[in-house]
Amino acid sequence: MPKVTAAANTFLKKKILGATDLSDAERIPIPKGHSFYVTEYAPARNQHLYLVLAHPLTARDGKTKLQKVYAYDPHIKIEGEDLLKPIKLPVPYCSQLNNDPAIFGGGWRQCNTTSNTMLADYLLKGELTKQAQAQGYPEPESLYMRIVAKYGDTIDHGAQTEALRDLGIESYFSYSLSPKDVLQSLGLGIPVVVGFAYKGSGHICLIVGHNPMRKIWLVHDPYGSRHGASDSYDIGLGGAYDLYSYDVMQQIFWDQGGESGWGRIVTSVQGKPTGLPAGL
Repeated sequence: MPKVTAAANTFLKKKILGATDLSDAERIPIPKGHSFYVTEYAPARNQHLYLVLAHPLTARDGKTKLQKVYAYDPHIKIEGEDLLKPIKLPVPYCSQLNNDPAIFGGGWRQCNTTSNTMLADYLLKGELTKQAQAQGYPEPESLYMRIVAKYGDTIDHGAQTEALRDLGIESYFSYSLSPKDVLQSLGLGIPVVVGFAYKGSGHICLIVGHNPMRKIWLVHDPYGSRHGASDSYDIGLGGAYDLYSYDVMQQIFWDQGGESGWGRIVTSVQGKPTGLPAGL
């Protein structure tokens, strides 16, 4: 079980706010050197970690018990980091820029379709690619986009949901994902299609990994390599396993709060439940 030790006088907090902005019932004082155990932890926003305490601790008011809390990362040290091992899913990369323009126009607007193609082809163990080749299409996106078009436009998350359902993948698009939710999906071997802030319209990519030691997320960006949180790109260059720091993710994904990420949660594949929750 992971052991947490305070490297400085600090607080465990019910919310990601400054300790002085919380009531005594919402914060637990932890002196430097004090240790306790957790059953679960995950990165959160603004240099915080989400912790589930092995045993509830009493808040500063002397009576409230808290078990799910946040800690300021620089103030604590965790032993037993193997609970969060690096994840790098072997997802084949696709670029949106060489897509067939016959259905949705230029490839520049097909990030959603391309990201969902990567998701589906990986979960179906390359079956989408095989079907595309059998029907004379040069790439899996050419087949998948024609399924999407039966239900709506490439930017329509509902149309993407129905197209994935046609392939035997049940999923839904959430607007309130936390880092813990994304990590849970990755831990089960399921990439996460996500919406990032980009210019005025946003951009869809696929999260395919995470490294807690380096504090980075691994992203398949179908448009190319993004320069940090900026709107600048090396268009069409790289894009596979791009490294997104926690700080960058805070700016472009969790910029509205700790549970504000936009992304797709897969609940079953060809009738087999994934174990991921509905209604996030």
